[in-house]
Amino acid sequence: MGSIEHEEKLDRVIEHYKKIREALAGLSDIITINFNDQDFYYAAAVDNLKALHDNMVEVLKASFTPREIRIRLRELEFDEQEAEKVFPL
Repeated sequence: MGSIEHEEKLDRVIEHYKKIREALAGLSDIITINFNDQDFYYAAAVDNLKALHDNMVEVLKASFTPREIRIRLRELEFDEQEAEKVFPL
């Protein structure tokens, strides 16, 4: 696979990662609304969401070099921080 194809594949994978992360954030919001943070179900749900996220990152690392993933994730974090400055939640 050429460098350009590799970059395009990584771009597509990161876009899917963003969508999954948004879905996890949405589920986290639902859990926060419906459960007290001292509730067992809240803790169990949060632990499972974190496990899903961590496993997604591990899948990314298995497909691409850790350096590529770190760079893309940093870019994503920076973009989100900038967006929150303009559109605070």
